[in-house]
Amino acid sequence: MWPDTIENVKTIIGDLTARASRRGRKLRFGYRVHVVVRETEAAARAAADRLLSRLDAGTGDQIRQRSLDHQSTGVRRQAELRESSSGDGYIEDNLWTGIGRARSGCGAAIVGDPDQVLRKLNAYRELGIEAFILSGYPHIDECDLFARYVLPHLNHGPLKL
Repeated sequence: MWPDTIENVKTIIGDLTARASRRGRKLRFGYRVHVVVRETEAAARAAADRLLSRLDAGTGDQIRQRSLDHQSTGVRRQAELRESSSGDGYIEDNLWTGIGRARSGCGAAIVGDPDQVLRKLNAYRELGIEAFILSGYPHIDECDLFARYVLPHLNHGPLKL
């Protein structure tokens, strides 16, 4: 699933688990989200703000409208989250909807210091999320930061190069 609040992810997992169970099936869940991790929360928030510092609303709308999925249920939910977020784009602690101003699809990021990012990922894991697709901008830089600050503290499968 795409980014959503902890409470809504809990509701979705509960609903889908119950539906599957009634049919004798068991589901596994994954979560797709961007990440902005820095040594401090202030630095992470500043990095997130810089990502969109030169984007105007009209250009963002054009980008989203050109996407093939711009009318999907998932994209509509990302827009709802963005529209209901606080003035700084945060829908809840460390979940920033600003990414969705510049792209369609997965429109939010976990933003924070290493402990906050780890805590957020673990909160989703406690709800039943088993797999994550994580990304960031610029990709290689954010991968390096995540590998340095967060990955050593996560139980994960073997990494193969």
